[in-house]
Amino acid sequence: MEKNVKVIDVHVHITPLNLVKEDVRRVWTSDKFYNENLYNSLVNNPSKLVELLDEWNVEWINLISYVAKEVMGFGYEFVDFVGKYSLEYPDKLRPMMSVDPNDVRAIERLEEFRSKYNCKWIKIHPVHSLFKPNSYRPEEGGVKILQRIYEYAEENKFPVTIHTGTSIFPRARIKYGDPLYIDDIANDFPRLKVVIAHGGRPITAWANTTFFLLRRHKNVYLDISGIPPKNLLNYFPRIEDVADKVMFGSDWYTLGVENIKKNVEMLLETGLNKEVISKILYENASKII
Repeated sequence: MEKNVKVIDVHVHITPLNLVKEDVRRVWTSDKFYNENLYNSLVNNPSKLVELLDEWNVEWINLISYVAKEVMGFGYEFVDFVGKYSLEYPDKLRPMMSVDPNDVRAIERLEEFRSKYNCKWIKIHPVHSLFKPNSYRPEEGGVKILQRIYEYAEENKFPVTIHTGTSIFPRARIKYGDPLYIDDIANDFPRLKVVIAHGGRPITAWANTTFFLLRRHKNVYLDISGIPPKNLLNYFPRIEDVADKVMFGSDWYTLGVENIKKNVEMLLETGLNKEVISKILYENASKII
């Protein structure tokens, strides 16, 4: 990778596998890129991850956390793990926080994570946490706690990343991954920066919906994690039209992703011009928060 290429990765997973259910662990460890020794080293040593980030010229990363007891097996202990993991390297490792949208203490918990770990970004995973991201709407169930979560993020100028698209893990509910639900959120919270993770991949119609939302709403952004960069233009052939709203995410360390460096190299080979590449890899993420 070229040394002068600056990178921010807004979507990285470091997940202790002892926190996940056995069938989830089997899927995770069966991936062709899974390396047990490397993975355990990363989970147990944030310094090892920082060493790799420096080697790959990555300025900082978002570390994903969320609550998905029924599907994945982990609850708030995962959010705490990510927060503690990041404490020693706050400039390189930026922990994302999350809560259960049915938790009456949701806002109190967000304040705790913010205070303890300096979290400034929220992750919502409807497909694993099993809810519609717009279920605060009266016609969708009226989950007022979820509405308050979005209000809290908007008030504090915290971006909210929302998983869209599929998942191969057992018990995941793909129906909740439709990016169309985000249209309600963008309308109802116009000052909230909503980041669509994965762009609805691999469902082409959902990618088209994502592209429409990016063009329709000033406050909607795209995180390209989970999309192999070599296929990016297949999903988003007009990505240059929304280049100011697209951020690089690798989705590493998870299924089908070799590493951050490899994803950056594939992105550099797409034929996109240097200005667009620079916006995606670095500039847009540097300005969002």
